[in-house]
Amino acid sequence: MASYIGTRLKTDITIGKLYSVHHFEYPQNFKYEGERHNFWEVVYADKGDITVIREDESFLLKQGNIVFHKPNEWHGLRADNNVAVNLVVFSFECVSPAMEFFYKKTLTVGQEQRTIISKILSEYTNAFKTPFNNPYTTRILRKKNPVIGSQQLLGQYISELLISFLRQTEPTLPRSQTSINRESALLNTIVNYMLDHITENITIDDLVRYSGSNKTTISSAFKNNLGMSTMEYFISLKIDLAKKHLREDNYNISQISDILGYSGIHYFSRQFKKVTGMTPTEYASSIQAIVKNSH
Repeated sequence: MASYIGTRLKTDITIGKLYSVHHFEYPQNFKYEGERHNFWEVVYADKGDITVIREDESFLLKQGNIVFHKPNEWHGLRADNNVAVNLVVFSFECVSPAMEFFYKKTLTVGQEQRTIISKILSEYTNAFKTPFNNPYTTRILRKKNPVIGSQQLLGQYISELLISFLRQTEPTLPRSQTSINRESALLNTIVNYMLDHITENITIDDLVRYSGSNKTTISSAFKNNLGMSTMEYFISLKIDLAKKHLREDNYNISQISDILGYSGIHYFSRQFKKVTGMTPTEYASSIQAIVKNSH
């Protein structure tokens, strides 16, 4: 009988404690004075731009970028313009030497990382009962009966996200300026069409007929420039308009569902939660809570 010797797997990134996971929208002109703590914090600008204050500097975190705050680094946030900003924020303990790479790093989030961030948010709701739409939470509470493996997967997804950035060492070949200009023109055409028909249920075939392009070219333009599929982007536009109506409190959820052309309020709510990580009701409550706490 052969004698086997096992090989212990090396771990480059190990997540210890989890302190917070947030997904919320800051109202316009919101300001968070700042704090420091002895664990890592990650801030991802999912929608809109926000000013990050860090130690003795401040800079604009553009949509699609992510910033890392190392332990004991003072940091704050400020929304300077009149556009609400959607952020994903999570904080955790990690003493792995590989984390040195992230000191004062601001990186661009690609499609791979966006998918992992979505998994982090999903597993958080499977594991914890503390809502992630309150930026003032100081302790997260486990669910009484969490989905099996959810806490483990949550730590693994955070590790996977960090490793995906560590592996981005190979430069990508630049596309020609002609190709970029062509895609930009096509995107402008299609996005304007989407905005004009935001209350309807358009299809990819409608976009093909209108633009005179084909599905593959349209799909590539959206993936290359916006990091999502064509119809995912159209849905995101619908949900952005829904959030605007909820912030302004002009309509109730049923009315917003009808305005945006959804077949029913339940389907609208499911799609809203898929995009934002919370139901329309939870979103409206989070905006009210943030406004209340900022005064």
